[in-house]
Amino acid sequence: MTAPSSRVKLVALAALSIAGMVCAPGVAHADAGAREAVVGGAPAPGGALASVAEIIDMRGHQGSQCTGTVVAATLILTAAHCVENIKTGTIYPASGFQVLTGASNLEQASAGAEGQILDVSGVIPYEGFHRRVDDGDAALLALSAPTSAAPIALATSSQSATLGAGATARIAGWGNTFYRQRLLTKQLRWADTVVQSASWCKRNAPPFFVRNEICTIDPPSYATGACNGDSGGPLLAAQGAGAQLVQVGIAIHVYDRCSTRRPSVYTSVDAIAGWVQSWIAAYAHPAAAGS
Repeated sequence: MTAPSSRVKLVALAALSIAGMVCAPGVAHADAGAREAVVGGAPAPGGALASVAEIIDMRGHQGSQCTGTVVAATLILTAAHCVENIKTGTIYPASGFQVLTGASNLEQASAGAEGQILDVSGVIPYEGFHRRVDDGDAALLALSAPTSAAPIALATSSQSATLGAGATARIAGWGNTFYRQRLLTKQLRWADTVVQSASWCKRNAPPFFVRNEICTIDPPSYATGACNGDSGGPLLAAQGAGAQLVQVGIAIHVYDRCSTRRPSVYTSVDAIAGWVQSWIAAYAHPAAAGS
C-alpha cells in the first residue's frame, strides 16, 4: 500500500514541465540533451510491462527522470548515470528517489488506480562504470519496501550469444516522444528496433565497447529510437516465436537530439549479469543482525 504522501508527490511531479527538470548530463560522444521515452513508438498495453519502472529523482526544485526494470522484489536495474553525477562521481542520495512499478499510465497511478509508488533506501552503481566514456553504465536502486510487480527475465549468456545482427528487439521507456517535448510522458511506451553488428556499431556509435554494449537502429524506416527519460530502460528480445521477452540491454545514450537516424546504445545485460545476481542474492538473504 502506497503512503498518501507519495501519491501527492507524484501528482505534483506529473504537473511539472521538462523545462523545470534537469536531465542527466551528456557524455562526450552523445548530445548533452539526448539522455534517454520512446520516439516513434506506441503506448504499451496495460499490464504488458509491469516490471518496467519509472524513476524520479527530486533534488530541491530540480529533478530528473529515468526508466528501470524490476529484477527482484526490492531491486530496480537502471543506468549508472541516472544515480550519480557523471562529472564528479557523486552518488545522488537515496532519499531523493521515488520509483513507480506495476503501472503503464502516470495519471492512473497518481490517482491510485494502478501501480505502486515506492521510496528508495539504497543506491548501488556498478563498480565497473567508467563515467567519462560511459562504459559499464549500470546501477541498482534498493527499494524501501517490496514491489508486487514480477521481476523481468534477464538474458542468459546463451541467449545473449544468439542475439546477432538483424535480430528484432523492443525498446520500452517512460521518456520523451520527441526531443523538444516539454511535458512529462504520462504513458509507458514501446517500439520495435533492430540489433546491429559490432562492426557497424563501432563505425556509427563511437566509442563503442564491443564486449559490453549493444546498439540498435530501425532501418529502412528509421522511425524509432530512445530519447530523454528512457535511460536505464530495457532492450527486450524474444528467443524464438512466441517466446517470453527477456532483457538484453540497458538504454544508456543516443545522438543528435534523439535522432532516429542515429543508433541507440545499451549496456549489455550479459556483461553485468554476475554483478546483478550477486546483489539479488544479497537482498534475498540479508546478513543476520550483528553479524
